Amino acid sequence: MTLSGFVGLVLEPDAATIDAAYALAAAVLPTDAEQILAPGALPRVTLTQCALRDASRASIAALLADLDARLAGRTIPLSRVVPFTGGFVFWCVDDAAPERTLLQTAHERALTLADDVLDVTANEAVVAGTARATGNDPDLVANARRHGYAFVRDRYLPHITLGFAPAAAAALAPRDHLHRMRVERVVLARLGRLGLVDEVLM
Repeated sequence: MTLSGFVGLVLEPDAATIDAAYALAAAVLPTDAEQILAPGALPRVTLTQCALRDASRASIAALLADLDARLAGRTIPLSRVVPFTGGFVFWCVDDAAPERTLLQTAHERALTLADDVLDVTANEAVVAGTARATGNDPDLVANARRHGYAFVRDRYLPHITLGFAPAAAAALAPRDHLHRMRVERVVLARLGRLGLVDEVLM
């Protein structure tokens, strides 16, 4: 059996982190933001995301099992709220924490998700969107073309997306907000508009 569509390999957090992310999003984003993380949407840290075409479910399941063995039950420190390219607001993993290396290794393993099954036609929209959002940054555009995701390898920035509000993000001063997230499991999620989780597939 196969699977197609725009998906992400993501870390599902514990209930306390889910509640903390909803509260933080409500605190830092205006009520008229285009998107605010809120109940009904799963907060998550993404390992990778891309558009797949006819990917083997068995291969994905094996990759998920490997990533879950590496990360489930681990504690990941979240540290800083920052504005990001295009109008997003991120709650970022502590870049100086030892767990950041663990996440980087898992991220690079997760990138194999797209090997030989990237939907090249659907990915053209990702490439074009990356070019617009980044001023046609050649490295990020190349990443998007190869992996279906621009912010990979040395540009990987693990985070929980709190929302999308270009005007508010432009005015937002980075701030510390310390919290330790427990990874419940690694899942494959179908992603919708602005990267929201539409459903957990596996």
